[in-house]
Amino acid sequence: MLADNFPNGEVAFDTSTKLGGIFSNWGLRKAGMKQATTRWTLKDANKLTKWGKRIHVIDQFPYFNTIPRDPGWDVKITTQMDFIEKSRLFNISNIFRVRV
Repeated sequence: MLADNFPNGEVAFDTSTKLGGIFSNWGLRKAGMKQATTRWTLKDANKLTKWGKRIHVIDQFPYFNTIPRDPGWDVKITTQMDFIEKSRLFNISNIFRVRV
């Protein structure tokens, strides 16, 4: 539908891998938000191209890759951001950018 209505449009969104979804759901449950769960996960943006020949991956990068760290932030926040960004082994959270 996006390709039909917005030819050559670009979409950027975040997603988690299965492992990222597990961490996310654990955090949501811990915060008392049992109804808000991560149900859809994807590790590689290139799998989206199987949905249709008009989908082209432009970019994929770790979620916190482009966010500068503020020295005034709590160390827990920056440690978690650094872990997510640098844990390419796990690759738990990403930004995908695709053209339709």
